[in-house]
Amino acid sequence: MQILLEVCVDTFESAVAAIQGGADRIELCSALSEGGLTPSVGLLREIKQYLAAEYAAPLLSGRPTIFPVYCMIRCRRGSDFCYSAQEMNAMLWDMRLLKQNGADGFVFGALDPSSSGRVHRQHCEQVVVAAGELPLTFHRAIDCTEEGALGENLKLIAELGFSTVLTSGLKPTAEQGMETITKMKEIADQLTGKSLRVMPGSGVSTQNARQILQRTGCDAIHGSASITKPAGGHQTGTISMGGSNVDAMPLKVCSKAKVQELRQLIDSLV
Repeated sequence: MQILLEVCVDTFESAVAAIQGGADRIELCSALSEGGLTPSVGLLREIKQYLAAEYAAPLLSGRPTIFPVYCMIRCRRGSDFCYSAQEMNAMLWDMRLLKQNGADGFVFGALDPSSSGRVHRQHCEQVVVAAGELPLTFHRAIDCTEEGALGENLKLIAELGFSTVLTSGLKPTAEQGMETITKMKEIADQLTGKSLRVMPGSGVSTQNARQILQRTGCDAIHGSASITKPAGGHQTGTISMGGSNVDAMPLKVCSKAKVQELRQLIDSLV
């Protein structure tokens, strides 16, 4: 059984580290400090240019690629995942532009404000239509749903055409949510005959990846493999650029060495 390693990144530097470290694909975002938001077209194009130059990979979508880049579609922070019509329109415009510039897949999730803990069918359908033939991951919005509705939600996600669901098992981390992730995989396999892949993510490291994969039986795992980047130049790290203190915190970037460690660990399980 081949185990897929997905690494989430929000900078060019991190994308290169993930690719060179042995990831199977990247989840491209902006603002991982906010949980991951929609990336810029410029960042996507720069990464695709790098892949084209280094690995003879196709630059644009619609042709086979040796290294998939999935783009997050999330217009703002917030764990409600309930969007207005205008927010959906903005995200659909982003999807069109990202698709035109080489996105290999998309990552999205939406919940229904009128039915607490349920997946929003209409909003997800809009994204499925916009994605066309490109694959879709339903992200950790699933972790903000009701446990009693897991079967219903997973069935809907599969019926809509999502190929993967990223989850921490309704807990803050995948390690804490292993029991529920195992249950989700069992439900998904029964519903879809393994066509819906359950991918544990959140707090994944070389210290717990083996246990998570063995306990849940999943064949994919998601992490950031990040380290703190030393401040450079005249940066003091004391000034906030917004309402929170996140800008004053040290920048975190993906570590090629950490990705390599995860790759080796995962390969040892096959």
